[in-house]
Amino acid sequence: MKTTLNKTELAGALAALGKLVCRSSPIPVYRAVQIEATNNILFFRTHNADEEIEFRMDAETEETFKVAVDFDFFRSLVRNSRNKNIKFDFADGALRLDDVLVVPIEGEWPVTEVPQGDSVATSPLPENFVEILSAAAPLVDLNEAKKVLRGMSLSKDGITATNGKELFNFPYPFNLDELTIPFPLALMATKAAGAGEVKAWSNDFFTFFSVRIGKWIWSGKAILGAYPNWKRVMPDGKAMKHRVSFTTDCAERMKFFLKGLPDSGNLNRNGTELFRNNIGELALHHASGLSFSVPAEFDPNWDKLNVRIRKEILQHMLNEGHTKIEFIDALCPFIASGGIGQYVAMPMCMKPQAEAEQPAPEPPEQESVNIPTITNTTTSNQEKSPMIDTNTITHVVSAPAQTFTPNNKTGIKLNPMDELTVSIEAFKAKLKDMLEEATTLSRRSREVSIAQKQKEREYAQTKKTIEKIRVASGF
Repeated sequence: MKTTLNKTELAGALAALGKLVCRSSPIPVYRAVQIEATNNILFFRTHNADEEIEFRMDAETEETFKVAVDFDFFRSLVRNSRNKNIKFDFADGALRLDDVLVVPIEGEWPVTEVPQGDSVATSPLPENFVEILSAAAPLVDLNEAKKVLRGMSLSKDGITATNGKELFNFPYPFNLDELTIPFPLALMATKAAGAGEVKAWSNDFFTFFSVRIGKWIWSGKAILGAYPNWKRVMPDGKAMKHRVSFTTDCAERMKFFLKGLPDSGNLNRNGTELFRNNIGELALHHASGLSFSVPAEFDPNWDKLNVRIRKEILQHMLNEGHTKIEFIDALCPFIASGGIGQYVAMPMCMKPQAEAEQPAPEPPEQESVNIPTITNTTTSNQEKSPMIDTNTITHVVSAPAQTFTPNNKTGIKLNPMDELTVSIEAFKAKLKDMLEEATTLSRRSREVSIAQKQKEREYAQTKKTIEKIRVASGF
């Protein structure tokens, strides 16, 4: 069988196919690409333990064959070819690409087959399905302990992704039960567009799915477990009292400003305040002291609302194309819309200026009991808690440094779970700072080690040169 393949199309397909290649796997077929020819069509497939992706390419051949070859070697031949149309030749069980022999790989190749019958649920996909997944991808935490949160949910309520702090939802009525797909890295790399469909079916143990868009088919095993009931955290639209909207051009200017802000592992240092300035524009004031403003339209209820939001959250919101933000107040979740789907996140708790300037309350006198009291002398005024029970004797112990303290004087009483969440977030931020310092020290240690080895090499080279001069001079 001899035919020619378009180099540009094939090289672009291999970029997505390579996302599922396990180059460190001891199983040869996991490092390979399978090529199948049938009915004037060439199929290129790669897979890992849970996913498989297939690309279909037209070819003038009526022969039927299957062969698996090393993916990296095959891709290097395609990339290094100087021809726009690559010569593809398969004869006597051997594959040649531009007259270069490609050795086949032996092994059993598993192929996902969609069963027939009513047990398979089928639903059409939105036109821009891959674009929607790319917009939701930044909210997925691949290091999350809960595996179900490393994927995305497809249900009758649409496409949903969350990392526990932010939430993305694109309303779309899928005609299937709730399905959690793994992180679609390979499918996003295809950049496929147009109409498509998704199929889902189950056996006694697992649920499987298959997504078909254009020339691509992405299949795999769904993630087990129920996706969080994210609708419980959605704010009520009727409760939204404050709204601000801006143009797409202003959103691009805001993205440029946020991109240039300094980054820090400390939550407070990454906080950006949003408020209406004296000239009626939407102002952004970063904790580093940098400010920026753009024209915007506020509703009459905005008044003097001041909201602090993390820089990363603002960037995710603007990258999804949202141009409208709705708030209940400065402490409740807000909704951003106007772009792809809707975006929900929490603002940062802000301590009023008057409360911040007040000195910390003195702890009440305790009864004289021989119980050692441990205090934390490095804790700031904002981190001291006046919540001390005067009727009982308690141990005062040092707590992890918090990056912010919820406001208890606004009439909203925080329950113990909220206080625990604040402490956990503060502790995680502190661990992140310590990890960054450890990484910096490790890098500096390697730099010193490299410099020391360089000096040793220079010393040895100089010693050899002096010895040669001494021998040549006869001393």
